[in-house]
Parts: sequence; structure tokens; C-alpha cells
Amino acid sequence: MIMSSFAQTFLSQAKKTHVFVAWVQRNIFILNVTSIAVIVLLCGAYIVQVNQAVAKGYQMRQFEDQIDELALRNQQLEIAVREAKSLEHVTHAVKMMGLVQADQPDYIQSTIPSFAVAE
Repeated sequence: MIMSSFAQTFLSQAKKTHVFVAWVQRNIFILNVTSIAVIVLLCGAYIVQVNQAVAKGYQMRQFEDQIDELALRNQQLEIAVREAKSLEHVTHAVKMMGLVQADQPDYIQSTIPSFAVAE
């Protein structure tokens, strides 16, 4: 019997398909175990990834809280600096140190000219 090239190709593909189906049927247990193992590994990887994302989110929340606390502390320090530089505070400090207000300054007048000498 003489077959066309199309028929020969079709039959060879059919034989290959039959061989593949037979192999799958012989190894169905191994394929099932392998498929379940792959699914379990993918689920485990997903759980690890979600856990890491949650941990990073928690850490970011802690950093945001720390930033808020530091901003509040910075504002408090700026207020303290303004109070320390205020005129009322300075005048009170002057009185506490016993300083008195100078009246009219007296300048010393010399008949000898004075010069600065560079060394």
C-alpha cells in the first residue's frame, strides 16, 4: 500500500500522540505528585511574599510615627529657641547677671597718635 506524504505525516503524528498518551497513563501518579508539589511550593512562596509585604508595611508605619514625633519635637525646640531669644528673656537675664545700663560713654583722648603695627 502506497501512502501519500500527508497520510504518512498524519500517521506519524498519531503514533507520537499515542506514545505520549501511553506515557502519561503509565506515569499518572508521578505527574499528580509533581503537580501537587509545585502547587504547594507556589502557595508557600505566595505566603512568604505576602508576609514580607505586611512586615514592610508595619515598618513603614513605625517610621511614619517616628517622623511625626520628631517633627513635633522640632517644633517644640523652635519655640524654646524663640523664647530664649525674646527681648523679655534677655532683659530678665541681664537683670539676673547684675548688669546695669550704660549712660553716656566717655572716650579717652590722647595727644600721641596711635598706630597698629603688623607683625
